[in-house]
Order: sequence, then C-alpha cells, then structure tokens
Amino acid sequence: MKLPTAKNHDLPTSGKRNYTTLVCLVIAVAFAAFLALHTLLFLVTPDLELSENENRTLQQRPKLTLSALADGSYMKKFETYLSDQFPNRDGLISFHSFFATLTGHREENGVYLGRRGFLFEKQTPLNEDVLQKTTDAINTFLEREKHAKSAMILAPNSSYVLQKYMPYHLHEDDQKQQLTAVKNALQGDKFSWISVLKAYEKVEDPTTLYYRTDHHWTTLAAQRAFLSLSSKWELGAKSSQFTMEPVSDRFSGTLASSYGERKIRDVLYVCAPKKANGTYTVSYPTQGKVTASVFDTSKLEQKNQYEVFLGGNFDKIEITTTAESEDTLLLFKDSYANCLIPMLTPYFSKIVVIDPRYFSDSLGDVLEDTDFTHVLFVYNLNTFLADKSLSGVLAS
Repeated sequence: MKLPTAKNHDLPTSGKRNYTTLVCLVIAVAFAAFLALHTLLFLVTPDLELSENENRTLQQRPKLTLSALADGSYMKKFETYLSDQFPNRDGLISFHSFFATLTGHREENGVYLGRRGFLFEKQTPLNEDVLQKTTDAINTFLEREKHAKSAMILAPNSSYVLQKYMPYHLHEDDQKQQLTAVKNALQGDKFSWISVLKAYEKVEDPTTLYYRTDHHWTTLAAQRAFLSLSSKWELGAKSSQFTMEPVSDRFSGTLASSYGERKIRDVLYVCAPKKANGTYTVSYPTQGKVTASVFDTSKLEQKNQYEVFLGGNFDKIEITTTAESEDTLLLFKDSYANCLIPMLTPYFSKIVVIDPRYFSDSLGDVLEDTDFTHVLFVYNLNTFLADKSLSGVLAS
C-alpha cells in the first residue's frame, strides 16, 4: 500500500533566499551604523581619567615607543585604553549584566552575584613567596620598634564569612587557614593578633558585617574588631560609648559598579564617640590640606560615598588630638581601616596613618619625628595577600 505524501508548503527557494538576504542586510547595516556612531563618539569625546562607578583610574592613550612595541606592552595598554574609553561604557556594562543575569550567568568582571543580592569579589590566592616577603618585613620592623605595642587586624572577606550566600557552584579557598598562615608567620614580644572571626561571633546576623554592593566590611564589623583591639591594648573602650548613625541609604559600592548592578542599595553608617574628648585636626601633608573632622560629608554627594571616611585614601594622614592620653599610634592600612580610624581618636594624642600603596616618602623620617608607643596594621585578607608595597615602605 502506498502511503500518501505530505504536500510541501515551504516558501519557494528564491523567496527563502531573498528573505535571508534581507535579514542579513538589516543586521549588517545596523551593526555598521553602531560601529560608525561609537567610532565618531570615541573620536570627539574627551578621555576620562576616573570611573566613579568603578572607583578606579582609567587607562589613558599609551605613548608609542619602539621598546613598547617590541615588548608588546603598547598593544596591551592600547587594548585596555579602547575598553576603558569606549563611549557609554557604563550603560553597556549594565545592559550586559542584565542580559547575563537573565540567562543564568552569575559572574562579571571578577564579581559574583549571590543570593539576597549580595555581590562577592574573587578571593586572592595565597602566594607563599609574596606572603613571606611581607611578613618578614613586618617582623623586621617590629623588632626594630620593639619598644612599641603592636597589633594586626586582618579581616576576612565576605566570600568566606557569607559563604552560604555565594553561588552554589563556587567553592572558594578557606580563608581561616590563610589567616592562620599569616598569624603563624608574625612574631614579636609585644605583638597582638586580633581575631576578627572571633569578634564576629558576637554578631547575630552576619549579613550586617558586609555590604551587598561593596567589598568593604561595614562600620559595625569594624567596630567589633576595634573593641577586640581595645581589650588587647587595654584602651577601655565600650560599644555604649559610641553612636552608630546612618548617613546614606543609597550607597552603591565598587562591586555593583564592576558587575553592572544599579538597583541594589546599602545603608552607610558612621561610628563616632558619643562624648567628644577634646578636639582634633586632620592634616594631609602631601595635599596641603587641614580639616577638623575625620568625616568628609561632601563625599555623600558623589558616587563613591565610602570616601566619607577621611575623604578617601591618601599616602599619609596626621591626626592630632587633645585626648588626655599621651600615647601615639602609627597605623599601616588599606581602605578597610578608614571606617575604623574615627573610633581610635579618643585614645591617642597623635595618629599617623600610612597607606603603603601611595606612600613614597621615607618612613625613617616619620619615625624620627614621633616616638610611637603603638603600631597597628589594618587590612583585608584579599588586599594583604596581594600586597607588594608594604614591605618596601617598612624598609624605607
């Protein structure tokens, strides 16, 4: 028995070919117009020096030299320059992030999207050579300044403390082991290791310890670490002596900028003594600037509101107080320390803050100027493990 065959209702071959050609032509014209428009904008738009959304400097047009061409550095920098200065870059990042999220993608520019809107930065792997160089430099410095009390506050990152909010498929390194490795490498007769993880145990809700949109710890987390330091150094500080005040409910940090997230917002708090113990001045020697506050509220009107603490990161800051104490503090830090420093002001007559990432002067001159009774290191683990500037500053 012969089965009936279905009739072919497809378009004629010539019609299909014409339709496909039309679609390809429309796509090609649209893409060419897109490239032409953005090329024109690229040529007429001035280069930007800073990305407020990403809180970083942007690559400028590299200088063309024979040596740069030969070693490949020119082309590498030029590619970064094209990427950084691409017109409407922030908008394209946001669109790409939105589309990637719809398709189940959870990583963008080294930032992961976790549960409850938490964003996480990639952890820094432990490099034993870099760590040994840094810890050796710290030990040598502490031996030289052995008359002073010293301490290290090394904060774990949110990807470890808030592991259950990370994407399910990700398994980061155990930062508790990394912290132990750093602790075991440091030594000194008057050295104190401040266990931040132990300080965190007193906090009922760990999600209050880190921002959802930023890589920093919150002011609450910094306060827990400060109180542990106070106990070690017998400063006598109590949480009841400080007030925690919200200064912004629209804080969007660097992780949100890198990922392209524009909707999630955090609340930004500052912590200050309830009773002012005298007055103080904050001096920025390199910038020739002097203020009467460790808070710069004008920064709340810009993108990077975290700069409300000290006005941002600087090579050297000198804080002189009228506190009754005659103790003096030398503090080496990354930006995690910025929200903690205001809590220290009632307990020291002078605080000198050094950020090794920007400091290029001689540390010896700083030590000659002041006989410090206390030395403090405040870092987050990701930055500390990758740091190559602290060792050089300590030896200068």
